[in-house]
Amino acid sequence: MDTAQTIAMFVIAIALFIIVNKIFRVTYFGIKGFFFVFLCCMLVAAAIVTWLFSFVANHYGWLIGGVIVLLVLIAIGKRSSKSREDEPIEPIE
Repeated sequence: MDTAQTIAMFVIAIALFIIVNKIFRVTYFGIKGFFFVFLCCMLVAAAIVTWLFSFVANHYGWLIGGVIVLLVLIAIGKRSSKSREDEPIEPIE
């Protein structure tokens, strides 16, 4: 595994571990349970990172196009929201 994939895997595993513990309010009776849950989070994170990196490597053209479209839509949205801020707000009678 690449260094970037390993770092991404650890970050995602920690986030998954925090989410699981907040959702289910897990109480650990020893270190084995803690490591087992973290190991499961690491396996899920490894699957996510492997799929994500392979998807980006195979479809980078579509990804770049999607990012450009998203940036254009954000720019249009910000422009229209600024023009609405200039209009006076009429009170409701």
